Amino acid sequence: MYQDVSTASQRSSAVSPVVALLTDFGTSGVFVGVLKGVIARIAPHAQLIDLTHAVPPQDIATGMWELEFSYRYFPVGTIFLCIVDPGVGSGRAPIAIHAGDWYFVGPDNGLFSLILQQQTIHAATALSNPAYRLPHVSSTFQGRDLFAPAAAHLAAGVHLKEFGPFIEPQQLQRLEIEQPLVVGKDIQAEVIHEDHYGNLISNIPASLLPANGQFFTQPGIRLFLPKRQVIIEQRRRFFAESPAVEQRKDEPFLYIDSTNYLGIAVQNGNAAQILGISVGEPITLRLA
Repeated sequence: MYQDVSTASQRSSAVSPVVALLTDFGTSGVFVGVLKGVIARIAPHAQLIDLTHAVPPQDIATGMWELEFSYRYFPVGTIFLCIVDPGVGSGRAPIAIHAGDWYFVGPDNGLFSLILQQQTIHAATALSNPAYRLPHVSSTFQGRDLFAPAAAHLAAGVHLKEFGPFIEPQQLQRLEIEQPLVVGKDIQAEVIHEDHYGNLISNIPASLLPANGQFFTQPGIRLFLPKRQVIIEQRRRFFAESPAVEQRKDEPFLYIDSTNYLGIAVQNGNAAQILGISVGEPITLRLA
């Protein structure tokens, strides 16, 4: 049986329990503000942090990766309120999870796939107890009516067991996550993320690359973009580093992103636009 191993006193004794918000709501409407208002009524002492509200609409996979790139940098006990919910109002379950040192509240639609893969799952519960919802639950804005109240009550010290029955972790929904495939000297992979600047992040972790700085100095390493018939050979430790050979201003290069994955960038430019590449594009890295 999975149990919530924390105690209410541990969470409620914190001066300002942290609730981090990740949504696809954007910032032009009232949705984010309403979430914060609901939380403030229930847990006025909570510290609210906007992780991002710029997940592309209904893009569960991007929300999953944004969470993956972020959650480890937050304090122990942080509650992540994550709403990317194209199935809102349907039969998908609202859930709360205690995983590793953190809590995650949101829809059971694969958004937490990487959390489930990487962290020890102490407890997972359905959000079925009406005491921890708003009185009327909309079929279109359950972030307000289900998820925000649950996150707020967690911040106020309520145990996970109070929200509903425990769920076995293996019953939770998971996305199919493409892993890089090593074939000889080739790593077959794909683009998984485009950041605000148009830099492209692959699913090749730094752990698969030559260590001790050799990735940047070893000759013959190149990245193939088969759909674009493009080969990228330049590598840089940081964006403003002078290239090893003279390079056009719009010529792409490889780097290790702050997420610790292999990235593609153009100095002072938008690599995604220049290369015409989007998330899901296949790539092949050849290690000479």
